[in-house]
Amino acid sequence: MVSGETMVRDLQFGIARGSELGGVMDVGYLPDMFGHVAQMPQLLQLAGFEHAVVWRGVPAVVEQTAFWWEAPDGSRVRAEYLYGSYSNGRDLPEDAKRLVLRARDYEHELGPARVRDMLLMNGTDHQMPQPWLGRVVAEANAQQDEYEFAVTSLPEYLADQPSEGLVTVAGELRSGARANLLMGVGSNRVDVHRACARAERSLEKRAEPLSTLFVPAEQYPHAPADIAWRKLVLNSAHDSSCACSSDEVVDQVLVRYYEARQIGDGLTHDAMRALAGQVNAPPGATVVANPTARARSGLVDARIPGTGPCHFTGPDGEAHPTQLLDEVGGDGFHTMVTGQKVRWVIDMMRGTEFAGRQIHAYDVLDVDGAGDQHDIVLHEARGTDERVDLTELKERMLALGEAGHTMRLRLQIAPVRHVLFDTGEIDGFGWSSFTAVDGPIPAIPASAGAITGAVARGNELSNEHLSITVDPADGTYAIETAGGLRVEGCGRLVDDGDGGDTYNYSPPDDDVVVDRPDAVRVDTPESGPVRARVTIEADYTWPAFAIGDVRACSRRSDETVRATVRTTLELRPGERFLRVAHEVDNHARDHRLRAHFPLPRQVEGSHAECAFAVVKRGLTAEGGVHEFGLPTFPSRRFVDASDGTAGLALIHDGLLEYEVIDDGRALALTLLRAVGFLSRLEPQLRPNPAGPPDPLEGPQLLGSQRAEYAVLLHPGDWRAADCYGAADAFLVPFERTRLAARSDAGRPRAGAALRVDGAEVSAVQRVPGGIVVRVFRTAADAGPVTLEHEGLPSRGFVVDLRGRPVSSFEGEVQLRPFEIATLRLTVGS
Repeated sequence: MVSGETMVRDLQFGIARGSELGGVMDVGYLPDMFGHVAQMPQLLQLAGFEHAVVWRGVPAVVEQTAFWWEAPDGSRVRAEYLYGSYSNGRDLPEDAKRLVLRARDYEHELGPARVRDMLLMNGTDHQMPQPWLGRVVAEANAQQDEYEFAVTSLPEYLADQPSEGLVTVAGELRSGARANLLMGVGSNRVDVHRACARAERSLEKRAEPLSTLFVPAEQYPHAPADIAWRKLVLNSAHDSSCACSSDEVVDQVLVRYYEARQIGDGLTHDAMRALAGQVNAPPGATVVANPTARARSGLVDARIPGTGPCHFTGPDGEAHPTQLLDEVGGDGFHTMVTGQKVRWVIDMMRGTEFAGRQIHAYDVLDVDGAGDQHDIVLHEARGTDERVDLTELKERMLALGEAGHTMRLRLQIAPVRHVLFDTGEIDGFGWSSFTAVDGPIPAIPASAGAITGAVARGNELSNEHLSITVDPADGTYAIETAGGLRVEGCGRLVDDGDGGDTYNYSPPDDDVVVDRPDAVRVDTPESGPVRARVTIEADYTWPAFAIGDVRACSRRSDETVRATVRTTLELRPGERFLRVAHEVDNHARDHRLRAHFPLPRQVEGSHAECAFAVVKRGLTAEGGVHEFGLPTFPSRRFVDASDGTAGLALIHDGLLEYEVIDDGRALALTLLRAVGFLSRLEPQLRPNPAGPPDPLEGPQLLGSQRAEYAVLLHPGDWRAADCYGAADAFLVPFERTRLAARSDAGRPRAGAALRVDGAEVSAVQRVPGGIVVRVFRTAADAGPVTLEHEGLPSRGFVVDLRGRPVSSFEGEVQLRPFEIATLRLTVGS
């Protein structure tokens, strides 16, 4: 549910805090997660842990109380499987003889699954320790010699357990064979998943790298960044990140995510201000930064003083395509005050500024010759206009107020053009500066190989890579690539009932599926050339709720609600994917809404991004007697379904659930799942409760809902499609700031502060004495990762997750397939 980087910081915070309190248990105790990421064994190894303890997710192939758990890079830990549950010793008897009988019963229950000793966890949720435990253990040992009982710790117990002959399980643990995995948590409270992803991106992809690279080391914001990360870590508890909690608890989870994101946004703003002071550029220039590792182009939203056509020029004077969205100006703030009430208006004046706007000039006029009524007009400064100090005006207005006069004050806003411009390629972890120029963009000769731009006409969209055609009958669309790959019927919205709860989807016994709209309207709000958009408004009739109770649901109601889903399709120059946004005012309860996509080839499974890895999954999921194996899987940022020659990937905002359906011929993405109980008692796909049977309102997701994703139709597999690069381009926009005055600082108008090639980047952060760059390799073969900082090959140390040096490096580091490496660059502190 949370990013790999959040897992790392959680582990690091825990180790640091445990050390402060006297010591750390070097065991990965993971008993109650609703599934485990494939790279967890490697993360534990990087922290110096040799053991894990798990309960949920263990597959049927494990037939003993221990197994080897292996990560994609080959790292492995010995995993102790808590047979029965993580509270298999929660209610040990107070009598020694009965304790012996309990041990005998447990030995019989384990049978051949017992490796050697038996581990009983004396505790459970919300239970205090049993105070007689030490006495009963001592009495039991004194009375018999069949068993030797010991109250111990996990490190002490695991150090003595055998590891020979154990089965090896590779990758993620997502089986429901031995314990409920609770497979529906990935689609519960999608609003929480979006808030989580945005907060994590704000820190990982924006605030930390930009602050590290452009804020002086002595000014690095360690304290606010630490506060934000701790809020994310607090939310990474499984019932918090999965939102399987009461409405009040989930409200607080959202608050922590919002606060973390806002801190990240503020640090990003400060870092961009710092960068602006370092770039040699003229006044009014717009400085744009790429906070991700790949060189790429992007769109920048800007507001430029003046009216009429304009465009931007880059560092070398080259013209960049610009699209005018709107022009604003004229009358702004206005009010009328009499007498002493003028003081609240005067309080809005600071030096040359009124209400946050710089003032160029002002007029004080009498109204129709009346001596006690006055018009005061403030003219906002534009561009390089001189500013006027408002001290004299404040004194005059105060005098008029004391005389009891009436003043009508107006702020005349300078005309401003709201535009979008295409930056062209900016280096990874780099910047470029742009200057606004009045007048249309000069014609670019065809021989220059210029991007043709994005175009929307009627029900069609196109750029140099894609052509999109909307079917006005049902609101679906066809996508065709420049290479001739084509799929039709994309984006079909399918609504069905959900009689489940926050833990599991479960259809009503008698379901009603709605997969066609009642009416469709198509419009073209933006025709290009920088951004082209087509909107689809589709009206649906959905059942209002499902009929049932705390136990289960029998059918969807005959009562209906009307729902209009507004879908925006967007193309930009140079992008190989289609951007999609859905908006709906949801008034239906107990339902699931998914978007379906036919695939260009029939597939045997999927590849989805997980923490520090891409995991391969089949068309089925392993269940058990307590939970049906439903093949709905979580995806961190993207999922790809391909046969190696062609495929379709979905890149999405916030962790979402997907399913490959129709025997490998289509891909379904869950946009929302609305339910009314924390846990039902006997839903169709899980015959037992998973938590308290509390009715809830929050998971119904009533009101305005929005989902955003991109559709990438491509030849080859997910690597050939560069899904990691597409995810960054879709989810991490460029940052911008504007120079108020000319800067003659040392950085050129364009450049890069850090270059990383050969691996994905998870973190760039400042530490005492240097910079930490965490990378991971996604290739199936070994290879180097190369680093340059400020144009020079980097040197430093490979360190573990506790910061301990492992080896030194200079310029590059060799990585195993799927290896995670933390590199501490030695730079000026």
